[in-house]
Amino acid sequence: MTQSLLDTKSIQALERFLSRNPKCIILPHARPDGDAIGAASGLYLGLKAMGMNVDLACMDSVPADFRFIKDTKDYQTDFSLNAYDGVIFVDCGNKKLTGFQESKPDLFNTTDRTIINIDHHPSNDEWGNINFKVTDMASATMIVFKVLQALGAPISPDTATALLLGIYTDTGGFMHQNTTPLTYLYASELVKLGANYKRIAREVFQKHDFCTLKLWGKVLQNLHVTKDGAAIVGVEEKDYKDLGCKREDLGGVIDFINSMPEAKYSVLLSEDGNGNVKASLRTRDDSIDVKALAEKFGGGGHVKAAGFTIKGGHLEKEVKWKIVQE
Repeated sequence: MTQSLLDTKSIQALERFLSRNPKCIILPHARPDGDAIGAASGLYLGLKAMGMNVDLACMDSVPADFRFIKDTKDYQTDFSLNAYDGVIFVDCGNKKLTGFQESKPDLFNTTDRTIINIDHHPSNDEWGNINFKVTDMASATMIVFKVLQALGAPISPDTATALLLGIYTDTGGFMHQNTTPLTYLYASELVKLGANYKRIAREVFQKHDFCTLKLWGKVLQNLHVTKDGAAIVGVEEKDYKDLGCKREDLGGVIDFINSMPEAKYSVLLSEDGNGNVKASLRTRDDSIDVKALAEKFGGGGHVKAAGFTIKGGHLEKEVKWKIVQE
């Protein structure tokens, strides 16, 4: 086992809490990516293997690319907060990212229940009773892996696959700047435990259905690169309807756009069907911090990959150019 980077006191506090056999709900952020699903599902599978009473919930449904992970059918889209003794947040850079804060105003109340916070984003302000914030980790699943090992949880091949999914996606298949020797070391440990890396690569990076390709074609047709090197494109709700697609079919297109050598950074704006505009930002340029740009609009993320939401927004030319000018 590699040396854990986790705080010993936090592990001891978590062990004391779990010894009381509490009922807990695990929450990743809304619009979950591979790391969010990998961290939530990996933790869920690991804690269940220990006999813990845990549930899963997410504001949005699990994207099709990640449904090969075991028990993703167990995700709820709503839940009664009063039914739980603890809430475990994973991969949430800030409190707003779960999407449940408005319908459940007591979600972050650390008096009525124990709040456990597992994350690797620098923007996380450690709002839990028990916090595992390790910004040196490339993915939240790397932290979950160490938490499960510290607890002595059985890590099955299914659990290992979920955890490796987070590493694989948050590093862009081990190509992003956050890939370090530690990333490879943890990945190798998970493969030794039975993680199906071939299935991950096939499902996430090597499979695009007809509808996805049609929508990507529309996106690429409308793509614009400014004289300053900003690649920007917008997708309206009617675009999904006209093509018979869903918003989740956009998954991966922002990284494809960002592969252009002409692009210093890339912005994908998309209407979400609820009157909001979601923005995904990417860059490969070491002089650009897209997290700082996202934070200007109330979002967050990483230096090279970030996002935000404009509530009540619609895709208009003025909105697009306001973002580029920032």
